[in-house]
Amino acid sequence: MKLSKLGRGQSARITSVHHVPAVIRHRLAVMGLIPGTAVELVRHAPLGDPLQIRLDNEQLIVRRDVAKLIDVETL
Repeated sequence: MKLSKLGRGQSARITSVHHVPAVIRHRLAVMGLIPGTAVELVRHAPLGDPLQIRLDNEQLIVRRDVAKLIDVETL
């Protein structure tokens, strides 16, 4: 399942990040979005992009096109 497909309030664990340019992959890693990390989808913006996710005690904003490249497994 892709991070972009999570429903509001749904939790998941990141399993992999595919076909992401090195610059974006590095930025995701700095934000903590690496395999094994648990995330929760807080909400979608009104038009569906971007997504607000919770990672530990942090709130992050991720573009939908990037979220489509992140594989997750639901918890």
